This record gives sequence, structure tokens and C-alpha cells, in this order.
Amino acid sequence: MKKARQPPSLAAGIGAAPEIFYPGRDTVCSEAFSRFLTEYHANLDAFFFVVKLVARADENRVRAAEALLPSASTEEDRQRYEKSIADKGLILRGLQKHATVQSQNLTNGAVNSFQRYFSSIIQIAANKRPSLMISSQHIRVDDVFRFTRHKDLVSFIIDRKVNDLSYGGLSEMERYFDERLGIKMFESEEQRNLLRLFIEARNINVHNGGIVNELFMTRVGNVDGYVYTKGKRLHIDMDQLVALSENAMRVALSIDGLVTSKFRLRRQSHRAWRGEKPQ
Repeated sequence: MKKARQPPSLAAGIGAAPEIFYPGRDTVCSEAFSRFLTEYHANLDAFFFVVKLVARADENRVRAAEALLPSASTEEDRQRYEKSIADKGLILRGLQKHATVQSQNLTNGAVNSFQRYFSSIIQIAANKRPSLMISSQHIRVDDVFRFTRHKDLVSFIIDRKVNDLSYGGLSEMERYFDERLGIKMFESEEQRNLLRLFIEARNINVHNGGIVNELFMTRVGNVDGYVYTKGKRLHIDMDQLVALSENAMRVALSIDGLVTSKFRLRRQSHRAWRGEKPQ
């Protein structure tokens, strides 16, 4: 494992960002986890790209003012150039005004990737062992007759179950991993609490404009280091986002190792899944 390169100072009113945990390209994993890593990294890269553009715009603005200052023809021009030189973070502050939106976008993108991974790894395991889908769920007769092959019917049942799990929340997902796959999703209560907070933060961003409501408070409860108030907009700063993302990444990485081993799923390096040559 490795840490991602140190990103630039981030525009969210949050100061310099810490290094971000990111499993290396030689990490051996399932195809589902490889897709998750690609999505996760793309989400971060898109944000860092914007921050770099803003930082570069500020640098170029200051350089231009420094170059023009010696030839200033009026006192007004001289003062304007000096002010521009002294204010090195002018454009960055403009980006900082959108801190909450940036935080929501990063949170939503990361959580969506995590949830797609969890659904995918269940689906892969169930395709390998369809008996995992046996339950008391009812299937409409007309749905059954839509398929002429048993394989297609099984795929339909798996898809529907995975979809139900994705809407059932973290508790339902954890119960399925425990009871059907025989795998513990979490190594500690802290892991569970942080992932629940992360998922519920995404849910209120999408469904309630980021405003903390009673449902959020009930599901999340108290989590050390995180403060939120009913009726107020939730803001996750960069340090918190890194901590939540790292926790979710470690949970997913642990699950991937356990599921692929137990069900003998295909594994290879993330680099190989991406079609990259070994280094």
C-alpha cells in the first residue's frame, strides 16, 4: 500500500490536505475493486485538477503584476500592481466560497463508488454461488416466464437482490455479508460508525440538500470528532473527508480479500485489470 502524492493546498477553507491513502497499482484484487479504485482516484483527480488550475492562475496573475510594476505609468497603476502582488490567493479565495459544494461533490462521488463496489462484489460472489440468493423473497410468475434459460433467471434474481440491498442501507448490507457470505464487514465499531456517517452524509446531500435531519441523527448518532446539528447544513472538511475515505477504502480492501479468497474469485493486480504493463 502507499499514500497518494501530496496534493496542493485545497480550496475548502480547510488548509493543507494530508496525504491520502490509496492502494498501489500492484495491489492484487477483484475486478470490482479495481473499478472502484479507478473511480475513486478519478474523483480526487478531478478536484485536484481544478485546484491546480486555480493556483496556477494566481501564480500567473502575480507574475504579470510583478513584470508590469516597473513600467507603471501612473500611481494608480503602481498601487494596483502592488495590491495584486500582495494578494497571492485572490482566485483561490473565490474557489473557497464554494467549499460546501466541493465537499458534497467529493463525498457523493466517493460514497457512490464504495456502494457500487459493495454491490458488485456481492453480485460476483452470487454468480459464482447462486445459492447465496436463496431467501423468502417472492418472484412474480410473469417475471419467471420472461426467461427461457435458467441462467438468465438466476441473473435476474441476483440483480434484484443486489438492488434491494443497495437501498437497504449499511445495516442491511452488513447483515447480508454476515448471514449469507459468512464475512464480517468491519474489524471495529469505529469502522462501522465512520462508514455509516459517510454513507448518510451522501444521502442527505442527495435527498435533503445537505441539511441534517432527524433521520440522519437517528441513523448516525454520535461519532467522535464530527459535529452536526439538526436543521443545519452538514460540512465535511478535507481532513474529515480523508479520514472517512480512508476508512471506507480499508473496509472495502479487507472485504475484497475475504470474499475473493472464500469464493475463489479471480484476482490480479490493479495494474493488470487496467491493462497496464508490469513495471
